[in-house]
Amino acid sequence: MYESTEDWVHGIDLAQEAGFDLGPLRVWPARCEVEWNGDFQTLQRRVMQVLVVLAKARGSVVSQNDLVIRCWRGLAVSDDAIYRCISQLRKLAAGYPEAPYAIEAIPGVGYRLTSSSLGKDDPAVAPTRRQRRFAFWPWVAATVVATLIILAGAFWIVRGRVSDDHLPDRVAVQLFDTLSNSEDARSLARRIPNEVVNELGDSQIETVLAGNGAPGSASPLPGLVVTGLVRDDASNLIVDVRIEDGRSHAALWSLEFKRNRGEASGLPMEVAARVADVVNIAIFARNANPPLTDNSALSALLQTNDMIRESQSDWAQMIERAQGVVARHPEFAFGHDVLAVAYATASERIDIPDRAEAMKEAARHEAKLTLKLDPADAGAYVVLSWMEPSYRGREAWLLRGMKYGRHPKGPVGALYSYESWLLSDVGRLREALSSQLVAHANDEWGAPKTAQLARAYANIGNLPAARAWIQKGVQLWPNHSGIRRYQRHIAGFYEQPSEALATFNSMDAQAPSGKDENQIWRSFVKAKAAHSEQLTAETTLQIREAADQEKISRENEILMLAALGETRQALEAANSTLNKRRFESWVLFAPVTRNLRQNPGFVDLAARMGLIEYWRETGKRPDFCTSPPTRSECTPQLLAAIKSN
Repeated sequence: MYESTEDWVHGIDLAQEAGFDLGPLRVWPARCEVEWNGDFQTLQRRVMQVLVVLAKARGSVVSQNDLVIRCWRGLAVSDDAIYRCISQLRKLAAGYPEAPYAIEAIPGVGYRLTSSSLGKDDPAVAPTRRQRRFAFWPWVAATVVATLIILAGAFWIVRGRVSDDHLPDRVAVQLFDTLSNSEDARSLARRIPNEVVNELGDSQIETVLAGNGAPGSASPLPGLVVTGLVRDDASNLIVDVRIEDGRSHAALWSLEFKRNRGEASGLPMEVAARVADVVNIAIFARNANPPLTDNSALSALLQTNDMIRESQSDWAQMIERAQGVVARHPEFAFGHDVLAVAYATASERIDIPDRAEAMKEAARHEAKLTLKLDPADAGAYVVLSWMEPSYRGREAWLLRGMKYGRHPKGPVGALYSYESWLLSDVGRLREALSSQLVAHANDEWGAPKTAQLARAYANIGNLPAARAWIQKGVQLWPNHSGIRRYQRHIAGFYEQPSEALATFNSMDAQAPSGKDENQIWRSFVKAKAAHSEQLTAETTLQIREAADQEKISRENEILMLAALGETRQALEAANSTLNKRRFESWVLFAPVTRNLRQNPGFVDLAARMGLIEYWRETGKRPDFCTSPPTRSECTPQLLAAIKSN
């Protein structure tokens, strides 16, 4: 079936696969993208692997077992996992005016991909003579490696040097149980473990799919075990997920996921995203130097990390749990990092100035202690940047962090995400998008990274990309506050009124606690569409009162007033906020605040915020002063202020 024996030995490494054509469709495996006449679509990694394997077969039949070997590294995945990938590839082909390929199911055998371009000797999918000539070498190498592994294992058994405290970085994903006989529940119980394996399989973690009740198995104990239970009630499907210690089966982390039956199809990806995120943090902690082997402390660490990831407001509980980890394991650097983030979060949410400043000082202390213990801890640089009042001070810490920070994945992504945020705050929106893309690549399971990527695309006017990313965020993290924030933002400022109102209605049903805020957004959208002076005046008053009552953020107050054409009041709101605290200055560079940038009052506001000083000293001007389509927004007064000494 394959001309090269090498195909049987190695799985598909997408980074090493060259691009190839399937009819008019250009396939870019390394980027997980396909291109049709300049339009790009992104495929899930596993779906792209299946496409590559089928294309490499050049019209031959590929068995399901072969697909498992090549795409899942031989893991025990169900037929559902394979069929889902095939179904997505068929849907992709059907979405083009001319189907670039077809996938035929051969009952009892496997699948065959046909395309007009596969008859050609495409070097991307056809093995070379050199590959065929040396096809036997991988077998030799595999035999040698296997022999060495056996000898090494025997050596350690004889020497008795394997420590009971060391747990291998294997994750056993067990089959999920179900308390319901409904087909929906049984389907989820089959799909979710496969989806979790999909997200962990190609990482540094060796993932296995195991049956329940593996006692007595000769295989080595896994470091972590993922288990789950699917149940339902009258209107919802519920998934209880648990991550256990592989040796003691003590619970390290658990969470309940719930969705309405009509929206339950997204549950497998939501669960997989969250589990992948938690597993990566757990594996990092257990392999740190020194490692965190205390299960109780690890559980507290995972809970605190969850609260940080979910942007939860209970900062007191966050601090208490992080303090417990640090008290028991003061040598564990990442514990101090997490405590620093907890203090920094508290400093942003405490209204009493003296207490807020004390929290900032505590955050600085813990972050600096983190770097003494581990200079490569990325999160500490983020916190120290967060505490800096000036743009240049924030930038200095971030640049230092990007130079020295190496782990964990989430904080590394946060470094680039905060760099993106800083660039947005000083009006360098195109560079901000590039940094946010790097942030997402480092930490694809961080909900804030996805939400901020949607915002970055919206800020440069790429609304299709902004919509696509926020939709992905809604699919994976439907209850995350950051996702809801930018879902409102994109709907309220950029969508048609009817679509925006439908979005707010959907959010009401999903999260009733946000109804008050959604009502303000509804009033804003209706006033913007009506072009009525009276309605605009009434809504402006409502917006100002809502911001005073903290029903909406000050940033949204500024954006809404500007979008309604109330430039004077928008500038007044910005200056009033600045009297009490700094605000996210990226709102001054969004498409809807163009009128603010053209107002003479913008120069004074920019000077108060330190923007003029940053642009003057760095020589890096905002995009609207350098990009030809927007240079008219850069007033002579602003240019004079930037150039003056």
